[in-house]
Amino acid sequence: MHKHWCDEYGHDYECSENCDCICGLPMEGNDHSGCPIELRPCPEHKAEQERRMVEAMSSDTDAVSESTCDEQKPLPYCQCGCADADRGGVVGYCFWCDHVYVNYCLETEDQHFAYHCPEPPEKLKQAALASLAKRRA
Repeated sequence: MHKHWCDEYGHDYECSENCDCICGLPMEGNDHSGCPIELRPCPEHKAEQERRMVEAMSSDTDAVSESTCDEQKPLPYCQCGCADADRGGVVGYCFWCDHVYVNYCLETEDQHFAYHCPEPPEKLKQAALASLAKRRA
């Protein structure tokens, strides 16, 4: 058994499924200490997360406006070119801007935060720059 973090309600849970990590390797029997925390809804909240994703990706603005707060400002625009990505191939999102990942690895994430994310927390940007410098050394 391994753990995931439920991004719907902010709790960790024991996963009993045979699933793959975001790095591409099976969760069981591999070292994932260098992998980012993977956000997956727990079985109890999965249906709600899927409903929200459908609403968010829907062109029906009424469904989207019901699920969003009027005070919520839009996410800053990422200028890396990801806006042209095929939405069917998206494997992840940035919490700080509208960036989407169609291929994910730690280096891609670091490059995004270091050079493309318009408003990441400064600590996150500095950590990404340090990680990229370490890879180049």
